Amino acid sequence: MDETNKQPVAALHCWSCDGEIAPNDDFCRHCGIRLKSGTSPSRNVHHRLTAIEKRLLHILIGTGAALLLIGWILLQLYHFGRGGILG
Repeated sequence: MDETNKQPVAALHCWSCDGEIAPNDDFCRHCGIRLKSGTSPSRNVHHRLTAIEKRLLHILIGTGAALLLIGWILLQLYHFGRGGILG
Protein backbone atom coordinates (compact mmCIF):
# COMPACT_ATOMS: atom_id res chain seq x y z
CA MET A 1 0.00 0.00 0.00
CA ASP A 2 1.12 3.52 -0.79
CA GLU A 3 1.11 5.47 2.46
CA THR A 4 0.32 8.81 0.83
CA ASN A 5 -2.97 7.91 -0.86
CA LYS A 6 -3.74 4.43 0.59
CA GLN A 7 -3.89 2.80 -2.85
CA PRO A 8 -2.04 -0.37 -3.80
CA VAL A 9 1.28 0.23 -5.50
CA ALA A 10 1.48 -1.12 -9.06
CA ALA A 11 3.96 -3.97 -9.27
CA LEU A 12 7.07 -3.33 -11.36
CA HIS A 13 7.92 -5.87 -14.06
CA CYS A 14 11.12 -6.75 -15.88
CA TRP A 15 11.21 -5.51 -19.46
CA SER A 16 12.83 -8.75 -20.62
CA CYS A 17 10.96 -11.61 -18.92
CA ASP A 18 8.01 -9.70 -17.41
CA GLY A 19 8.86 -11.07 -13.96
CA GLU A 20 8.01 -9.03 -10.88
CA ILE A 21 10.87 -6.91 -9.52
CA ALA A 22 11.45 -4.59 -6.56
CA PRO A 23 12.03 -0.85 -7.15
CA ASN A 24 15.61 -0.99 -5.87
CA ASP A 25 16.72 -4.06 -7.88
CA ASP A 26 19.66 -3.58 -10.23
CA PHE A 27 19.18 -7.01 -11.82
CA CYS A 28 16.06 -9.10 -12.49
CA ARG A 29 15.65 -11.94 -10.01
CA HIS A 30 14.22 -14.23 -12.69
CA CYS A 31 16.36 -13.77 -15.80
CA GLY A 32 19.36 -11.79 -14.47
CA ILE A 33 19.11 -8.95 -17.01
CA ARG A 34 20.50 -5.56 -15.93
CA LEU A 35 17.60 -3.22 -15.12
CA LYS A 36 19.47 0.05 -14.53
CA SER A 37 22.09 1.25 -16.98
CA GLY A 38 24.93 3.58 -16.14
CA THR A 39 24.34 6.03 -18.98
CA SER A 40 21.36 6.84 -21.11
CA PRO A 41 21.07 5.36 -24.63
CA SER A 42 21.03 8.82 -26.20
CA ARG A 43 24.36 9.63 -24.53
CA ASN A 44 25.83 6.37 -25.89
CA VAL A 45 24.61 7.20 -29.40
CA HIS A 46 26.05 10.73 -29.15
CA HIS A 47 29.40 9.31 -28.03
CA ARG A 48 29.47 6.86 -30.96
CA LEU A 49 28.55 9.55 -33.49
CA THR A 50 31.26 11.85 -32.15
CA ALA A 51 33.81 9.04 -32.44
CA ILE A 52 32.73 8.36 -36.04
CA GLU A 53 32.98 12.06 -36.92
CA LYS A 54 36.50 12.22 -35.45
CA ARG A 55 37.54 9.13 -37.38
CA LEU A 56 36.15 10.55 -40.65
CA LEU A 57 37.98 13.81 -40.03
CA HIS A 58 41.25 11.94 -39.49
CA ILE A 59 40.68 9.95 -42.69
CA LEU A 60 40.00 13.14 -44.68
CA ILE A 61 43.08 14.87 -43.27
CA GLY A 62 45.25 11.81 -43.97
CA THR A 63 43.91 11.45 -47.50
CA GLY A 64 44.47 15.15 -48.18
CA ALA A 65 48.04 14.96 -46.88
CA ALA A 66 48.74 11.88 -49.01
CA LEU A 67 47.33 13.59 -52.12
CA LEU A 68 49.44 16.68 -51.43
CA LEU A 69 52.57 14.55 -51.09
CA ILE A 70 51.84 12.62 -54.29
CA GLY A 71 51.09 15.88 -56.14
CA TRP A 72 54.32 17.43 -54.91
CA ILE A 73 56.32 14.39 -56.03
CA LEU A 74 54.66 14.44 -59.47
CA LEU A 75 55.33 18.17 -59.77
CA GLN A 76 59.00 17.60 -58.96
CA LEU A 77 59.17 14.81 -61.53
CA TYR A 78 57.60 17.05 -64.15
CA HIS A 79 59.75 20.05 -63.33
CA PHE A 80 63.07 18.25 -63.03
CA GLY A 81 62.02 15.39 -65.39
CA ARG A 82 65.51 14.18 -66.22
CA GLY A 83 65.60 10.40 -66.25
CA GLY A 84 62.42 10.07 -64.20
CA ILE A 85 59.18 8.41 -65.22
CA LEU A 86 58.33 11.44 -67.41
CA GLY A 87 61.85 11.97 -68.69
